Amino acid sequence: TGGQLNVARSGHASVSGGSGNVASGGSSSVSGGLNNTASNDYSSVSGGHNNTASSPAASVSGGYSNTASGNSASVSGGDGNTANSSASSVSGGITNTASGDSASVSGGYGNTASGIDSAVSGGYGNTASGRNTPGVADASSVSGGASNTASGNDSSISGGQNRNQGATSGWTAGSEASVGFDTIGNFRSP
Repeated sequence: TGGQLNVARSGHASVSGGSGNVASGGSSSVSGGLNNTASNDYSSVSGGHNNTASSPAASVSGGYSNTASGNSASVSGGDGNTANSSASSVSGGITNTASGDSASVSGGYGNTASGIDSAVSGGYGNTASGRNTPGVADASSVSGGASNTASGNDSSISGGQNRNQGATSGWTAGSEASVGFDTIGNFRSP
């Protein structure tokens, strides 16, 4: 244990440096930074400030106030990001959330990927949720834009603003929508 006021309190846990860091899970590690916590087996925080990796094999690479709380979840950086489902990930940005199994948010601000295998690449206030049918991969995606929602399984939105795609395998692209569902490409399922 290096640095100041650091604690490594479980078998094979380590803190390499920094200050106020805690590695309390078996084989967990904190490499440095300030007030970071790796609290479950094989969890890790590489650096940054106030980051937490709290599930088995969860990791936070850096940034500020990021949380990886799903099994094998990861947050690469940014500010206030959360990956709280199994194998979910957030690459960066601000206040993004990946809450579906294997869901991902690449960046942007205030984006959410809540469906299984769903993804948001960037933008602002976008949601890829799918229908959240138990045992079914939602696989919805939003590439960018603002305030878009891909709520159909296998649905996608390429950009624009205030777009909503609820059709199975539907896609939407383009500018701003005023109200309701916009379907361009495949048709909305019954």
